[in-house]
Amino acid sequence: MSPLWADQLGIALFPERLVIARASGGFRRRLVHKEIVAFAPSEPGMPPWQSAVDALAAKVAAGALAKSDVTLVLSNHFVHYAIVPWSDSLGSKEEELAFARHCFVRVHGSEADNWEIKLGSAKPGKPRLACAIEQPLIEAVNTCMRPLASHYRSLQPHLMASFNRWRARLGGRPAWLVVAEPGMLCLALLQDGCWQNVRTIKAGADWIKELPVVLAREECLVDSPTQCDEVLLFAPDAAQPLMLEAGKWHIKTLLPTLFSGMVAGVDAPYSIALGA
Repeated sequence: MSPLWADQLGIALFPERLVIARASGGFRRRLVHKEIVAFAPSEPGMPPWQSAVDALAAKVAAGALAKSDVTLVLSNHFVHYAIVPWSDSLGSKEEELAFARHCFVRVHGSEADNWEIKLGSAKPGKPRLACAIEQPLIEAVNTCMRPLASHYRSLQPHLMASFNRWRARLGGRPAWLVVAEPGMLCLALLQDGCWQNVRTIKAGADWIKELPVVLAREECLVDSPTQCDEVLLFAPDAAQPLMLEAGKWHIKTLLPTLFSGMVAGVDAPYSIALGA
């Protein structure tokens, strides 16, 4: 089979489950396999991602990921984010990364010294989004995926995968992007396609009802002159349609693209893995 038409397999790693979806190759992608692998959370004293990596390793060892181009999406539970201000004094990529690391260390302390950091792109003069992942997690994933060689394509933080998916919908107007997953909300404020603020917070079962209050609190805390009431909410695990008492907030639910073979209201969680 030509690599152009290889199946696309996406896996989203969460603290208590893997979401696996395989789509047939070609321009008209079709869902050909879906699976959710549930497991117990990591034992106390172990990294919170250990159970997810162990489950992933078992899938690779069983040959379940063979003959596909594989992309991993990493839960926001396992990723740290920071907004890195623009600085005219930075003259190289090394200096930019050092400055980004300083931003993480200022918030998280010395543990951020060993995190793997990636900087997003931005227009000159604008702040940038930085993502940080623990180095042991990167190494553990790479070890798991080594048997797949070049078929392992990328590891993407959930927020970045969602932003890339909905970038066109955001346009240039100011808006809050809220990415919801079980137990966590990631809230980002954007204007002109540029990052103004980002924060992850723990969320309970009633997060839908609490979202307007959460947004009001974030609006008070944000260090940005940007004011906006528009909210784009991506919550593929939530029941649709979402019933929100939003007050001043204009909340629009982002619905994933459904490939052929996907059922509306049932298969939305698999869109995370497939980038749909």
